[in-house]
Amino acid sequence: MEVFVPHQNVNNIYLEEIIRFSDSKFIFGNINEYKSSFKIVNIHFPEAIFNWKRPTEDELIDLERELLLWKKHSKIVFTLNDIESHYDRENKFINLFRLIQRHVDAVIHLGNYSFEKFKHLFSENCSHVVIYHPLYASLTENYKTESFSKELKINLKEKYIVTVIGALRSADEAKLVFKIFNKIPVKNKFLVVPTMFQFINMPSYFPYRFRKIYRAVVERIFCYPLQKKDYFFGYTFLDHKYMVDLVEKSSLVIIPRIKNLNSGNLYLGLTFDKPMIIPKVGNLTEIADLFNFPVLDLKKNNFEEVIKIQLDPKIEFSFKTNDYLEKKKVFMPNKIAKEYDSFFNNLINTK
Repeated sequence: MEVFVPHQNVNNIYLEEIIRFSDSKFIFGNINEYKSSFKIVNIHFPEAIFNWKRPTEDELIDLERELLLWKKHSKIVFTLNDIESHYDRENKFINLFRLIQRHVDAVIHLGNYSFEKFKHLFSENCSHVVIYHPLYASLTENYKTESFSKELKINLKEKYIVTVIGALRSADEAKLVFKIFNKIPVKNKFLVVPTMFQFINMPSYFPYRFRKIYRAVVERIFCYPLQKKDYFFGYTFLDHKYMVDLVEKSSLVIIPRIKNLNSGNLYLGLTFDKPMIIPKVGNLTEIADLFNFPVLDLKKNNFEEVIKIQLDPKIEFSFKTNDYLEKKKVFMPNKIAKEYDSFFNNLINTK
């Protein structure tokens, strides 16, 4: 079966984990490369359809025309990574998301929270299923890694490394990270955020040559009272060969999401059996509950309680129990791929 993804692949390799075990052939391309022979059209990131740029009204009209054409020959499936764009502070993509919600034939939810809360946003004839996000198993299978600390000339030996792998998307997420980090009662702690402050744009009235100065000032404001020796921030996507090394060396992983429906960072932490600080949001709570992980309830402000549990040395033994290992099998890519294939086949065989 040929599955058309109407946008290019993204840096998040979760879909590749599914593709390598799927019986379906996934084909990436722009909306004009659709063929009537495609049985399934699978949308993962609506913004990627327009290369992460705000679509014009004419482009939305053209997309709706395409969607209606696709529905004549294919089933359109929306994998619901999120209900709105991650970076959409100005509601630039809301009409795009609503358009897709209106016309898709089926939705793959990454958790029951999503299924229960957002099912009503789609048409009555839309099919729904819960299929979880896969682990990043390929990163543990003979993956060639390179030293993160050597590449960036940072000595991480004998440090309690706290990492935030995913890009921070708002000032509130950054504040949450610093609040958690400052409450960790460890002397030799070191914070690593490879993709930091992407959410901050220098005002247009500032000359471009001052961008580094502006960034440095913003960094000091956010980081106070931390010293430079206590953290490292990058500003671009971290190559997977360095990311794997960083995660393996990490003592604790922070999931900085406040409003998101899902987070691949959680599954990255699961992949490498790392203690995590997981906020009580979206589908994250369901996965945390499955593994009996504590969740950070921002309303109850239970920071100290969650941090204490995750810093307990006994937590490493819990990652070796049969119960934990059996639960991880639910998220193995080969299992998730079979669930995708089964759902796709059921769709095309349903009148």
